[in-house]
Amino acid sequence: MRFTNVRELKLETNKVLELSEKNGPVVVTRRGHPIAILRTITEESLTLKIAPLWNRVRKAAERAGYGPNDVEKLIKQVRSAKPKE
Repeated sequence: MRFTNVRELKLETNKVLELSEKNGPVVVTRRGHPIAILRTITEESLTLKIAPLWNRVRKAAERAGYGPNDVEKLIKQVRSAKPKE
C-alpha cells in the first residue's frame, strides 16, 4: 500500500491516480494521519455497488412522499432550510 499527502494529491492528482491504478490503494494523509483511501474502480464494480444504494434512496424518497418529478421541490426545501450567511 502506498501513501501520499494532501498537498501531493492536490498538485499531482494524475500521478497519484496512476499510482493507484498500478500499485493498488493509496492512503492519503494530512499532517501524518490517514484521512482517506484512493482505489481504482471499474465501471462494472461501480454499477454493482451503486445500484443497491440507489434503490434504497429511491424507496426512502417514495416513503417520504417524493416521486420522480419532485427534484425541484426537494431542491427548494433544502435551499430554504439552509441558514442565510
